Amino acid sequence: MKFNLLVQTILGLGMVVGAISVSGESSYAQERFYCDSNQMATTVQTERGSIPLIRWTDRSFPPPFTPEQRCQIVSDRFKKFDNNGTLKYIKADTINNLPALCVAAYKGGPCLPNGLLVTFKPGTDANQTLLKILDRRVWATSGPIQLSSQNNHAEALISEVDGETYVNLEILLNSSVQTQP
Repeated sequence: MKFNLLVQTILGLGMVVGAISVSGESSYAQERFYCDSNQMATTVQTERGSIPLIRWTDRSFPPPFTPEQRCQIVSDRFKKFDNNGTLKYIKADTINNLPALCVAAYKGGPCLPNGLLVTFKPGTDANQTLLKILDRRVWATSGPIQLSSQNNHAEALISEVDGETYVNLEILLNSSVQTQP
């Protein structure tokens, strides 16, 4: 009798551990942003498949910031903002006197507090880097990218407000990119 109870307890614990393990794997598999160590890229999973956003090739950053570490750190930031629902717009800015990309809540808005995605070396043009992330080769399957300005009421993937570039991540990730007429 004690043996049967022990076996049932062990089997029950095994099922609970297995369920937790499967649950953990499925939530990991469903993450939209991740560091693809094969390509050394911060990658996003979209309806069009996995798309590398940032390739980490620069080895000139001081330790401990290897490409592998930067890939993981920045991918985790994208994941955090995506999971908490604040990944609406990306904009170029200066944070701690360094060029950077950050998260903004709305087109024309400032960087969110603690909204840093990635910093660059001094002298880097963060606006140009942001546009390079949307390199047409990467997004070729989605058609031409529609640009807009502050006066254009149609929502677009890339907008400019007061000389600052904003990328609408909701359009990029949740639907097809708008094409030009």
